[in-house]
Amino acid sequence: MIDKSQYEKRILGEIRSLPEEALPKIARLLSLIREEFVTPESRFPLGEEDTSHEKTRNLLSTSKGNWAADVIADREDRV
Repeated sequence: MIDKSQYEKRILGEIRSLPEEALPKIARLLSLIREEFVTPESRFPLGEEDTSHEKTRNLLSTSKGNWAADVIADREDRV
């Protein structure tokens, strides 16, 4: 099992490997992810099963950017 510090190192390593122009998008995505786990509406603490991703879908659908196009473009860049 990976502990918190190992996850942090892995996440920071991934972020550092990205081009600088990707950082604003990453910051927005991290904000969305954080909101998923710290809002009062969260029914389950981290680690417990919650198969409903409705809140995440709602957050992404209301975002100002075209996140789907960004993900597709990122994947195409790797091919």
